[in-house]
Amino acid sequence: MNIEARPLTRDGFNPFGDVLMGLGNGPERHEFAARFQNPREDARPNLTFMRVPVEYGAIVIRTLERHPYSNQVFVPLSGTSHLVVVCPSMPGGEPDLGGLSAFIATGSQAVNYGADVWHAPRTALGAPGEFVMFRWDNGSDSDTEVIALESAIAVTRGDDHGLRR
Repeated sequence: MNIEARPLTRDGFNPFGDVLMGLGNGPERHEFAARFQNPREDARPNLTFMRVPVEYGAIVIRTLERHPYSNQVFVPLSGTSHLVVVCPSMPGGEPDLGGLSAFIATGSQAVNYGADVWHAPRTALGAPGEFVMFRWDNGSDSDTEVIALESAIAVTRGDDHGLRR
């Protein structure tokens, strides 16, 4: 399967979660900028720092993951652009690859995946990336589900739409 990544926009990503970003050049404050989900009383906040190597050339997605009970937020710290590949869940829980979408986020765009949204692992473009990740976890296997895809997904990014570092 092949898919072309396009620039990340709030409207394009809305079925999968939230894009957190400024809207202008002046001071801004956006209250309740993202939807947080956590129905498990025993889950606690998990704030994680991640360093991700840069991916050059062709990008191939071989696994997808989801968090059925929690949203997951990624905030770039180093200003690098990053790849966002998502798809909804089917009624049985498996990924709906027919609804697959790929986006290129700038280094000033954070993403908040909704609970139960399948997504590819974090991929930095143009330069290594540092991210803060937030999710609600209880330490069980149900925090994160990972599946290997039967057929890999090739992501075409063209010229990154001008979104290098």
